[in-house]
Amino acid sequence: MSHKILVQTALKKKEVFKNLAAYLGIVKDTVHKLDPKAEVYLFGSVAEKNYNYSSDIDLLIITKVPPAEVHLELWKAGIKDPFEIHVQTPEKAEFYRMRATLVRV
Repeated sequence: MSHKILVQTALKKKEVFKNLAAYLGIVKDTVHKLDPKAEVYLFGSVAEKNYNYSSDIDLLIITKVPPAEVHLELWKAGIKDPFEIHVQTPEKAEFYRMRATLVRV
């Protein structure tokens, strides 16, 4: 990867972290258009407030909407790197609840 691409990636991540609340609002609004009962959580280093600009932003979306549909709509809404989106049914989300710090968005 060239130096120019690394710099562009770092600047984009910095912009996302600086405006994280706005991005999380886009995620929540987009997901709730698909499923008003869906739940959105931060987890990982961002939820634990132990992140840096090279960290990804882990999101857990609990819904019965198929993951591919959720990912597609988020992609169209501009939610890309550094977001790591995990879409799970309520039943499978228990795995995350038992192992991670979840912060509701």
